[in-house]
Amino acid sequence: MFLRFIVITIFVSFNLQAADCEKPKMPSDEVWNSWLEDTKLEAIQLGITKKTVIKYLNNIKPQSKIIMRDRCQPESTITLDEYLYYRVDKSRIVAGKNMLKEHKELLDEISNHFKIQPRFIVSILGMESFYGRNQGKVDTIKAVTTLAFDRRRSNFYKKQLFAALEILDKNLVPNGQLKGSWGGAVGMTQMIPTTFLETAYDWDGGGIDIWNSFADAFASTANYLTSLDKNPWSINSTWGREVLPPKNIASIYKSFEQINPKGCGAVKRRSQPKTLSEWTDLGFTKINGDPLPERNDLEARLIAPDGLNGRMFIVYPNYKNILYYNCSSYYAVSVGLLSDKISN
Repeated sequence: MFLRFIVITIFVSFNLQAADCEKPKMPSDEVWNSWLEDTKLEAIQLGITKKTVIKYLNNIKPQSKIIMRDRCQPESTITLDEYLYYRVDKSRIVAGKNMLKEHKELLDEISNHFKIQPRFIVSILGMESFYGRNQGKVDTIKAVTTLAFDRRRSNFYKKQLFAALEILDKNLVPNGQLKGSWGGAVGMTQMIPTTFLETAYDWDGGGIDIWNSFADAFASTANYLTSLDKNPWSINSTWGREVLPPKNIASIYKSFEQINPKGCGAVKRRSQPKTLSEWTDLGFTKINGDPLPERNDLEARLIAPDGLNGRMFIVYPNYKNILYYNCSSYYAVSVGLLSDKISN
C-alpha cells in the first residue's frame, strides 16, 4: 500500500542489479510528449477537469533521480533486531508517549468513534513520518507521472497519478501544493493518492489535512486500519506478542505456509491459525516464560520474520490490518512493539 526506502548504512548490504541501477536513459521529447498527451486525454475521460490537467501536466518532464530511486532500492540483509534498533528507538518511544499524553482527549474521541486503541494510531504515525516531522518534499505530480511512464510499475503509478490529479482537482490539499515522498506517499500518514481518496478523513471539519492537522491524520489512520471489510479491527484485542518456542520448533516450522497477502508484493511465511490454548499445548509461552492468555475465541498465528533461528511472535487478526498498511513483517512487528512501548 505504502512505499518505504530505509537505508541503514552500517548494516545493509547491497545486492543491486547493475543494469537497472545505471543512470536511466531518458525518453526523447517526442516519446515523452506522445505518452503525456495520451495520459492527459485519459485523465479527462476519467472526469478530471481539463483546467487541472493542463495546469499540472503541461510542461512536466520525467525525473531521472526518481527513476533511479525506484530501481536502485537495495535488497537488504538487515535483521529484525537491527531494524528495530533504528525504528523502535528511544527518541521515537519518548515522542510517542508525549503525543499520546498531549492529544489524549482528541485521541480518545477518535478511538471511541472508530473503535481502535489510540496507541496504534500514534504508532503508525511514528513509523511513517516520525509523528509528522518527516513528510517528504518531493512534488507528487512529478514523482507519480515519472513512475507512471517508467516500465517497472507503470500501471500502479498511473492510478496514483489520476488519483493525485483528482485530489488537486477537488482542492483537497490545503495550500494546493501536493508534496511527499519520492514514491508518491503524502502527509503524516504517508498515504498514497488512491488510499487518500478512499480513507482520508476530515475530523475537525476544516477540510482534509493530513499534513498539518493531527485530528485529520489520527482519524485517517484510524479509518484505514478499521475499514478493511474482510478483517475488522478488534478494540478488545492487541496485535500479538513475542513468544518462546518449544524445543521441537523445527518440526512446527516445517508446516508454515507461504502467503502473499492481497496488495502485497513480498511473500511471507506464517503458521496455520490456532487458538492460544492450542499454542500453549504445543509448548509456547510468553517471552518471560509465563503461560499465554487463556483465550479460545482468538485466532492466532505464529510468525518468524527471521526464520527458524530468529525471534518469534504469536499474532492476532489486528496484525493483518497493520500488514496491509505496509506489507512487511518487520514493519508490522515494529508498529506493534512501538505501540506497546509508548503505552507503558
